[in-house]
Amino acid sequence: MSHAEIKSAEAVAGSTPAAPESTPLELDGTSPSVTETELSPEEQPFRLTIKAPNGAIVPIVATAQETIQDIKQVISETPTTIEYSCFCLTLNGERLNDFAELGEIDGLAKDSQLMVVEDQYTEREARIHVSRLRDLLVGPTTANPNVAGLDAGTSIFSTIKYPAGIDDETALTNADSTCAGSSSIADSESEGTSSQANKTASGGVSEKGKQKSKKSGKNGHIAASKQQSDDMKATEATSNADKIKPVSINHAFKDFDFDNAPPFKVLSTNRAINSLALPFCVRQITLSGWNPVPRYRQLKGDLIYLLITTIENQTYHITSSRDGFYVNSSTLVRFNPEPFGISHAGQPGIRNQEFYSAHSLVTLLKQLSPKFAQGLVELQKLVSQREPVEVLPFVSSEQAASPWLVRSSENCVPESYDMGRPQEVYLRFGAQAADSMRDWNEELQSIREMPRSNLSERVLRDRQFHKWHSEFAEAAVQGAIAVVESEMPPLNPTDPDEQHMYLRDNIFYSKGFDGRETFTDIGGDAAAHVATGKDISGVRLVNQLDAEGINTLGSVVVDYRGVRVVAQSVVPGIFRRQDTTQIVYGSVDNGVTIGSDPEFHKTMEPIAKALHFGEHSVFNEAGEEHKLYTSADIKGLTGTDGRRYLLDLYRITPVDVGFLEKDCERSDGAVFPVYPHKLVLLRPELIDIFWETSVRKAVQEYAIEKAKEAEGKNKPAEESQNDSNATEKNKDVEDNSIKNKDKQEPVADNPSDEASAEDAMADFEFRLELNPDAFTPIQNMKNADSSKEDALTSAVRDASKFLREVSVPSFARDLASYSISPLSGDALKLAMHQRGINMRYLGLIASLLPANAESVKNVRRLVVFEMILRAVKHILRYLFRLVPARLHTEVFVLIVNALLGSKYCNNPASCLSSEAKQIPELESLTPESLVEQIREQVALRFRFSLLADSVESFVSGNERILLREICFKVGAQISMREYRFVRPEESVIYAEVMSTLPSGTKMTKLVKRTVKEKVDSILTRPTTLVADDVMNFIALTKVSIHNTSFADEAFEAGRMSLEQGQKELGVELLLESLALHEQTFGFLHSESARCYAVVSLAHYDSGEYQLAAEFMTKAVIISERTVGLDNPLTIHNYLNLALYEHARGNTVVALRLMRHALDLWSIVNSPDHPDLATAHNNIGVMLQSLRQYEDALKFFKSCLDIRVKLLGTEHVLVANAQHSLAKAYAIVGDFKLAVQTERDAHKFFSEKYGSEDPRTKETAEWLAELTFNAVRKAKLSKAAQDKLREVAASNLMHMDRDGKHTAQNGTDPSSSSAGTSTKGLLPIDDLLKFITGGSSKPKPRGGRRGKGPKGSKR
Repeated sequence: MSHAEIKSAEAVAGSTPAAPESTPLELDGTSPSVTETELSPEEQPFRLTIKAPNGAIVPIVATAQETIQDIKQVISETPTTIEYSCFCLTLNGERLNDFAELGEIDGLAKDSQLMVVEDQYTEREARIHVSRLRDLLVGPTTANPNVAGLDAGTSIFSTIKYPAGIDDETALTNADSTCAGSSSIADSESEGTSSQANKTASGGVSEKGKQKSKKSGKNGHIAASKQQSDDMKATEATSNADKIKPVSINHAFKDFDFDNAPPFKVLSTNRAINSLALPFCVRQITLSGWNPVPRYRQLKGDLIYLLITTIENQTYHITSSRDGFYVNSSTLVRFNPEPFGISHAGQPGIRNQEFYSAHSLVTLLKQLSPKFAQGLVELQKLVSQREPVEVLPFVSSEQAASPWLVRSSENCVPESYDMGRPQEVYLRFGAQAADSMRDWNEELQSIREMPRSNLSERVLRDRQFHKWHSEFAEAAVQGAIAVVESEMPPLNPTDPDEQHMYLRDNIFYSKGFDGRETFTDIGGDAAAHVATGKDISGVRLVNQLDAEGINTLGSVVVDYRGVRVVAQSVVPGIFRRQDTTQIVYGSVDNGVTIGSDPEFHKTMEPIAKALHFGEHSVFNEAGEEHKLYTSADIKGLTGTDGRRYLLDLYRITPVDVGFLEKDCERSDGAVFPVYPHKLVLLRPELIDIFWETSVRKAVQEYAIEKAKEAEGKNKPAEESQNDSNATEKNKDVEDNSIKNKDKQEPVADNPSDEASAEDAMADFEFRLELNPDAFTPIQNMKNADSSKEDALTSAVRDASKFLREVSVPSFARDLASYSISPLSGDALKLAMHQRGINMRYLGLIASLLPANAESVKNVRRLVVFEMILRAVKHILRYLFRLVPARLHTEVFVLIVNALLGSKYCNNPASCLSSEAKQIPELESLTPESLVEQIREQVALRFRFSLLADSVESFVSGNERILLREICFKVGAQISMREYRFVRPEESVIYAEVMSTLPSGTKMTKLVKRTVKEKVDSILTRPTTLVADDVMNFIALTKVSIHNTSFADEAFEAGRMSLEQGQKELGVELLLESLALHEQTFGFLHSESARCYAVVSLAHYDSGEYQLAAEFMTKAVIISERTVGLDNPLTIHNYLNLALYEHARGNTVVALRLMRHALDLWSIVNSPDHPDLATAHNNIGVMLQSLRQYEDALKFFKSCLDIRVKLLGTEHVLVANAQHSLAKAYAIVGDFKLAVQTERDAHKFFSEKYGSEDPRTKETAEWLAELTFNAVRKAKLSKAAQDKLREVAASNLMHMDRDGKHTAQNGTDPSSSSAGTSTKGLLPIDDLLKFITGGSSKPKPRGGRRGKGPKGSKR
């Protein structure tokens, strides 16, 4: 692929799994990755046939590891059997256990038929059945707003791809077919591929047809004068001129404005949510007022009573009994539980009892209401038209992404009056809420103890882990919100508020304050706040190690309205024993007493080895020595269930001693104030990187030492040669040991060679262990083994030095060179954490980036933004705790207006309510004072000096970006509207309001009054944001769930196979890893989205553009629902999907997706990002394929401008952009600018790479051809110039086609007649392909590089 053309989609980083032994359960499908011919008979999937009582036949393909319960779930979700929820499956009349695996059932053949048998209801089953029906009729909805926020988990993809509705796909295909002669990215990237997508995308006519077109193009030209004769010569080669004329297409970038940002409505979920509205099937389904069921009726089998009103306005009182549902004879004023068909038998219009009863409520309503039956069919049809991942419900609402812009208040009200809505809690959990009471800890530890001897068991275990963590997180968030809003009574109400503890549903809650004065010496509340987050990281790390005999608690940290709440599962017996004898490992009182139980100590050894901790000594207050592996602050206790638990894992890594000594201690002449706490720890990623670097260095030193020893020995030549060979083999073993982290692999089949390699490495020893208690208050080494303790302690200091002197500068260099180019603050944080860099080093990173260098302006601004935003978060957290909860919206609005809206209103505090003005901290806050507070926080937390005017310069012009980031930092959701940061002029507002009116609207008095009211409402707005704009605050969570290791291993194996050219194996491994992801995490998970994206790229590289687009569509929708509508991952997925759609020939759709990605980009990042230049280049290529040459030219210009701004004029990417722009100038006939631009590109390539470089030769040929046409054009009349533009563009675009064909045929250009043929006679499809960059790849020997521009026939 050429440097200037569209780049292939990049692999999205993410963890993906190993080859599975089981594949996901499918409806009437086959395994996505392993063909049945490759499987043994035992591994062949089950092809079961399910027969339902209603006659429906459901074919199911499942693996031996699937359970009967999994089969039942599929049956309940299948449209033909959707009415069944309470049933059992039988085989040959024998009932099957719901939890039995298919492979363990006696008599079950691979093609058996199972029967659905209606089962008796219980009160719980009846409630579930009714609740499920209500959910079905409501249709796809957003996640629980009490957990995830408003409009959470919504996808707007369908409204972007199909703006006219879901049935708009045919119109899009027809629009693209108007450009049959256009080329695609696939043509320029995959020359000679045989896929149908390539053949379709290339389009065009046959060579015979082209020659015929050429002959007809000569007709109609009359030579009247010498000038006309010259003009006629210019039009002799117009064989394909008509085909390159611009055509009128209403594409997404028509009248695109590079300077103005798009409106916020590009993130509107209103239309997407409305499009999911389903047909009205029933008016009301509620619990009857005759509940609860009387005892005497319970004896007769009654479970619950329902009141249902159909669309026909008929009201039915329905009884749910053990045998099913039937209409009873009750009314609103009289209770009569007798069946309606029996008590009214014989009356006119009354049918038999069978009509008024059924096992399923769905079946009963179909009988009672014809409109219900009709609506249910339409409902299922509409849902089936959607992408499955678009309408799937979340396993847990905590997984859903919450948008920061949500529907306004008028769109958030319920659509209809429904008395059943407040009854949902009863339907789901029962009258006593017994279903919500769970022993969370026992469930977690039981899952941890599940077998994991093979892959299928590990998959099942991990799936249960993920399900448990998701459900626990949802319950924890609800409880934490209740704690902050004072809806939960504390266990110790007499203690201060900071020390309150809470218990609900077997989940223990506490606030992130230093209530017990544990952290008094290292920072108090500030240290306690950090410790809670570090504890979650420690739990996640220990869970990932999955060591035998060690258990952790379920833990979630919730930040809500300025308060941090820690939710944990309850350790068995912890409330019954108040003494400290439970703590058998570590210290609970800062070293006064220390436990070091020998058995617990032995159990900790594998964890210590994985964490690179060494055994070290600590001393209690009495001077007694204790041997520990982990920090003394980590507690090990034994619960009453006999299990060993680890608690308080915040010191799972050593101290960053360099930062501690430099910034956490008071010193004379210090530039910055003392850091707020001393709990400054290294990240686990940094420890791993430091350890691997140290191992690599030790191996290199060992190899050099062994080489010197070999040279110093006097041995015979033959012996010396043998030693040399052995040394080489040793090096191979060493390299393998580094790459595989001590998992040595054989490097030769000869056992003697392996033995010699092992012997050579036998005396190699490397040991690097760290002391987690080094440089902490609890450390006491006066009686310890000084040599060992010094080694452990010095390793901690070396790691800290490595962070500051190696990792941080290296990261800054990568930012400056755009080796990594994060789009948002979250992406920057993720990139830093992957390198093991803490966020407190943001200031150091900013100082390493030149302040005045234009090339790093974007990344440096992003780093400074992150410091400013984190400072604002700390200010808001303080103010939220200071004021009553009812004033939180005013506090948020005040801070935003002071920071971002000072140009709109320079005194936002004057707009506060009278109650808020009574608080001095709010009443006195001004834009200037806020800037000063931000500067203080940045200096305090990031050790960076931020000038007051520089804050304003960073904010100015980037208000939209900062508004989004502030909302995400504090969990605010604001109303969807256009926020103005400068007070607008009345004329501008009037023009905007008028532009929203439908075309042809008559200006009646009513219309004029409406327009005036809208204008006045905007002009009278006092500040950028008002309190009513804040719709909600959501809880921000940190969870302890971790990814599965075998998923990462399979993903890497697939990628390596692709890189080695083994495409089939690579795609197979990736598909298997996708199957594992779906089994472990489900479809709606960010990891599944990343895996879909990688699989789509593999298909794209293989030329399977249809499959690539399908997989990437799923990735886009899942990423929208799980990480956010405007998350960088979502934006990149949109950009890649646009490439795939263009490769399929759907260029109009591709441009629509590109436009949406660019609109999102303007909200997330500034327009001077290097990746945006690539996107603009891609858009130009797509527009050229649609013959929108003038529009394409604008984007090629923008691409060059961005690259010159960031990279300077002397850069290969700039030269590539110049080359593309020159071609764009040529095709529109501006040969003068084309020559100037191409000359710059040729000069760079010739000076940088020499005259023999393919790019130098290519630009030389282009320059000669462009110069010739520029001179020729200057001599012609206006009419002839227009014709020449078309012909010359055709000539230029075909310049290298002959060379390409020559290379493919293996002929010598010098001996071919094509060397002197007319380039202008080449087909238009190849011409367009060349303009898109398809021929700018380095050509093989014998290609066009052997021909010069002089060979062209003029």
